[in-house]
Amino acid sequence: VGLLTAITGVQTNVLSENFGIPARDQGQWISGLVLWTEFVLLAVFGLVGVAADRIGRRQIFAIGLLLMGLSYVFHAYAFEIWQLFGARVLYAVGIGAATGMLATILADYPQEISRGRVVAVSGALTGLGVVLIKLMFGDGARVLVESLGLSEDSVLPLGLFLVAAVAFVTAAVAAWGLQPGTPTTREERPPVKELLTAGVREAIRNPRIAVAYAGAFVARSDLVILGSFLTLWGRFAVESAGLTGAEAQAMSVRPFAVAQTAGLLWIVVLGFLLEKRDRLLALGVAFGVATIGYLGMWFVGDLLSVRSIPFLCLLGAGQISAFWGATTLIGREAPKASRGTVVGAFNLSGVLGILVFVALGGYLYDRYGPVAPFIMVGLANLLVMAAAGSLMLRESRAAAAQHTEGAA
Repeated sequence: VGLLTAITGVQTNVLSENFGIPARDQGQWISGLVLWTEFVLLAVFGLVGVAADRIGRRQIFAIGLLLMGLSYVFHAYAFEIWQLFGARVLYAVGIGAATGMLATILADYPQEISRGRVVAVSGALTGLGVVLIKLMFGDGARVLVESLGLSEDSVLPLGLFLVAAVAFVTAAVAAWGLQPGTPTTREERPPVKELLTAGVREAIRNPRIAVAYAGAFVARSDLVILGSFLTLWGRFAVESAGLTGAEAQAMSVRPFAVAQTAGLLWIVVLGFLLEKRDRLLALGVAFGVATIGYLGMWFVGDLLSVRSIPFLCLLGAGQISAFWGATTLIGREAPKASRGTVVGAFNLSGVLGILVFVALGGYLYDRYGPVAPFIMVGLANLLVMAAAGSLMLRESRAAAAQHTEGAA
């Protein structure tokens, strides 16, 4: 997952250094690259499942990681638009294969008695990986350039090669460390039409599922907005401060690293909330935290200032709260008989949310400034929180009325 999110720091620095596009004008460029990735992913996911059934999961996992590594290498040599989008295709195919197999392996490997602990540890390591790889691309490359006496022009390709090296090593671990073979049972993947019809039917029957879909629509885009536009805002801030080269690359990813570190620490509190409380109430609280985190960015003047750190911490806590709040609600409410289609519709809602919010976010960034995408997402989180609160109120009134009738 760290390799997946590293692209958010890569893309803005490549556009600045290789293409000479200032950060203030990159909003719709970033949107275009993210949308291109999502469209390729939609085409790849089904093929990945078929390939895994035929040749084995560890091979697909390793190939995905290898393609991600190659994409980072090719980004270093992208000086034409077609080269940039070609590197992005490799990246999209790679993450489609790698993330699809990661989810499958997490479902297959743990025994039921330890599944919760394995998922929790995996979540913590995910957050740690995101932060460390971001810092490796930024500060790690800067330190190497300075210690080796290389030119400032070397910092971007060196950072990309470091990230690629992590991908190649991880691919080797997957290829030789995971259990070989193909799955004994083949998972049926319903078509999109079935996902839509069954998903809508269950949402009408159970309003909590409808709220979970709305949560997925907003929460899945939260990480993309945070990763893409916070890093872009960081690059805008360093360019406004007159920084260039190694220092600019290192400083541009630090706000994202701060937000992700805060989210990683917040998981402990969030886990207690999601485990001990009603899942709809937990979702409402989670999206309330996300609302505060995203709307709070309005008060950030200088993103590189120490005074921005509390707001970045709230942002990181809010992003991870919304994601897990929606995920735990659908996990609780999806009926066993149609769990696959309901969860599939939930994931489809997330993909649609990414497409909508990223397209709007790029336009708002270019038109109104770096904070605009965050305000947009904050207002969307507020709507989901309001929907959860409204449903809770309706359920409590229905329960009170039923209790009154029973007493009578």
